[in-house]
Amino acid sequence: MQKFHKGDLVKIAKENVYICSNCLTPYLQAIVIGSYKDQYGGSDTDSIQYTLFIKDYGRISWFYETLLTLIEKNRIDLLEKWEFDKNEEVKTKSNLDWIFENSEEVIKNPMGCSIESLANCLGLTNLWGSKGEGITYYINAQMTLLIAKPFLEKKDKEGWLEYCEKIKKEKNK
Repeated sequence: MQKFHKGDLVKIAKENVYICSNCLTPYLQAIVIGSYKDQYGGSDTDSIQYTLFIKDYGRISWFYETLLTLIEKNRIDLLEKWEFDKNEEVKTKSNLDWIFENSEEVIKNPMGCSIESLANCLGLTNLWGSKGEGITYYINAQMTLLIAKPFLEKKDKEGWLEYCEKIKKEKNK
C-alpha cells in the first residue's frame, strides 16, 4: 500500500541524496508530487517510487518510498510557495544581464536556465535534442559553456551577442 500522497512533506536522509553532496542541512525537505502509479498508472505496489519537488531544486523522480520519512501530511501550500520561488529564481538566472553580471557564479556553478539562455543566443533552442537524451543535454550544455566562457570571463555580453549572430548567420548559409 502506498505510504505517501500528493502534497505530503517528507524528508530524504542526506546519505540517500545524490543531488546535494555539500548541503549543510542533515536532510532535504521535499513535497510529494505523486507515485509512478499516481502519475502514469500501473499496478506496482512492491517498489513504490515517487516524484518529489525538492526544496530549492525542483522536481526529481525515482525516489523509493523506503528512503522517505513523513514530516507532515497535505502541505500543498508549501509546494505552491516552493514552485513560485523556484520560478522566480529561474526568471532571474536566465536573464542575460544577470548571467554576465554574475559570470563567476555561472562559470563555477552553472544552472540549467542560465545555460539554456546562452544556448538560445547561439540558436540552440533544445539542449535535450530531438530524443530527449540526458547525454545530449550534457554535451550541448558543456559545449555552450565552453564557447561562452571567454565572454563570461570578460563580462562581455555585447561581444557574446555579436558572436552568436555571426554563428547563426553562418549556420543559415
